[in-house]
Amino acid sequence: MLTSLLAKDVQWISILDALIYAVIGFAVTFVGIFLLIFFVWLLGKGAKQASVLRERKKEKTVKELPAAETQEPAEEIGEEVRVAIIAAIAAYYAGEQSSCEFKVKRIKRI
Repeated sequence: MLTSLLAKDVQWISILDALIYAVIGFAVTFVGIFLLIFFVWLLGKGAKQASVLRERKKEKTVKELPAAETQEPAEEIGEEVRVAIIAAIAAYYAGEQSSCEFKVKRIKRI
């Protein structure tokens, strides 16, 4: 069976032809890899440019907002109301007798 597979007529090529085919194969592979790298690089540049444009647009819309809309709603709540809320939460946890070790040490505006 093996001899029947090998008995077929095989066209022999010279060493020079084999060398030419190898060089052409290497060149095609190199060009293909180069094109893939260039395409990925180009997509990266496009994504970076899109993010920069998105940031500029975001900054522009923030600058265009009126001063009344940019105020935090936390400024409208007085200190007495904040203390009352914290006291109500503390009383709730004291009544529950939970083992929660969570304590509010500081409230900071971000």
